Amino acid sequence: MRILQLHSNFIVFKPVEKEINIAEEAEKTETRVEDVVVLFTAVEEGDNSEMAQKAVNDVRAFLGKLKVNRILIYPFAHLSSKLSKPSEALKIIKDMEVYAKEKGIETYRAPFGWNKQFTISIKGHPLAEQARAY
Repeated sequence: MRILQLHSNFIVFKPVEKEINIAEEAEKTETRVEDVVVLFTAVEEGDNSEMAQKAVNDVRAFLGKLKVNRILIYPFAHLSSKLSKPSEALKIIKDMEVYAKEKGIETYRAPFGWNKQFTISIKGHPLAEQARAY
């Protein structure tokens, strides 16, 4: 699992068109989330739910340092060339979302399997941009 973690002033995203057969249903409307840690997430071959939980636990500790409690899980296959099967990736992304909510994190998720347009504004502090590999 690879995650690009960005502490953002805001992100605005809009599903444009389905990219794969198992793409989730989604409305083609803009979503805006303010003061959020965006987790651009690629699920790789061999990843599992335990790994997703570790990633959430790590981000939860990070959120405490920032005094923020909001994440957006944004499926982003472009971070890896060793992607898992889409059906497995979707399952793990959903597990990640459920686990984050169970841990009390205000959690949003962009739809899986879509081309999306987005605009993002990154905060300018030393911890605002991080890459993680699990």
